[in-house]
Amino acid sequence: MHYKKEPAFINRQSELAYLNSWIKERPEHILFLYGPKSSGKTTLIYRFIERNLPRTEYDIKHFNLRKLLLINYESFLRAFFERKDSEQIKETRQYDLKVFKLSVETLKGLEDRNLDPFIVMEKELEKINKKGKRPLIIIDELQALAEIYFNGGRELLNEMFNFFVAMTKESHLCHVLIASSDGYFIERLYNDSKLRKTSRLYEVDYLPKEDIVYWLKNLEKESSISDYTLTNEQIKYVWQHFGGSIWEISNVLGEFLLICKDRKVDWDEMESVVAKYIMQSMSYFEEYAALDTPRTELLREILKNVQIMGYAKESQMKPMLDGGYFPDKAFLKEELHYLVRQNFLYYNPTRGEYKFQGRSMEIGLNMFLRQVDSVL
Repeated sequence: MHYKKEPAFINRQSELAYLNSWIKERPEHILFLYGPKSSGKTTLIYRFIERNLPRTEYDIKHFNLRKLLLINYESFLRAFFERKDSEQIKETRQYDLKVFKLSVETLKGLEDRNLDPFIVMEKELEKINKKGKRPLIIIDELQALAEIYFNGGRELLNEMFNFFVAMTKESHLCHVLIASSDGYFIERLYNDSKLRKTSRLYEVDYLPKEDIVYWLKNLEKESSISDYTLTNEQIKYVWQHFGGSIWEISNVLGEFLLICKDRKVDWDEMESVVAKYIMQSMSYFEEYAALDTPRTELLREILKNVQIMGYAKESQMKPMLDGGYFPDKAFLKEELHYLVRQNFLYYNPTRGEYKFQGRSMEIGLNMFLRQVDSVL
């Protein structure tokens, strides 16, 4: 089937080279891929699997937790241990897990908590290695497990990461790759699970300007878009409003298909499409901070620092305490973490820096603050 627009995969040669080097090492640590929301982490993982991991050599267990609601031990088991349909179960008396195949009796032992799921996993990893294959466990969208972590399941997740440490650093049985856009959650796991000396962190950021410009100048080659081309000014306009956010730009390109004529995109209509995205970003800040002075001033302070330094840090938020907007550091810290969990901000755990989740969010905040100031 021919589609008028295909997902683009631009450059990422250094990221692929890093992953390829990592997978060829003997397993010694957990690898965390982190970066802003929609920076292309999942696409990078899929491309890495396709290009570099032949199924004859690797046994890949890829969990994408994006669409799962994980709130307790039982939902954790359902996510990691999913059975075949009933007819296949009758024939084989085995469950085809997302990670391994287990007998009915073993799965019942897990559900009744008579068996440790991680001991079961270790035995299966040993079997895979004996068959001459190298196992790789990938957990994508790690932040889906945050609900378990923050609602009494902290011990379960600590056990899971202790298991991953044992499989990599200690017994060298398995590579483990974990991806997340929630740097705050990664940092909390580091502190609670003592992962700092057993893991590596690798950032997958938004694409730089030269890659976005290349992409938008080569739409037919990279995205199968032949219905229109963009002028240099239009490319500049898209970059100014969305930066290197691949997912947002891809969405906008799809909307341009609806308004293009004679292989061109009309300026006024293009601006209308882009304005819709910016207004949506502004509405998020309205919902969060309208008529709430402490939140509004916190956003203003974050924006000021991002525009001056390129990022904001907790240490730069002292005016929020001095001005009485937040009663103490704990309240302020929790508010910053809320902004990360709700995807207003992106937090880099290696540098302790906050940025906006995309250029459109920064522009939307600017509009919101101008609206607030116009009323005063």
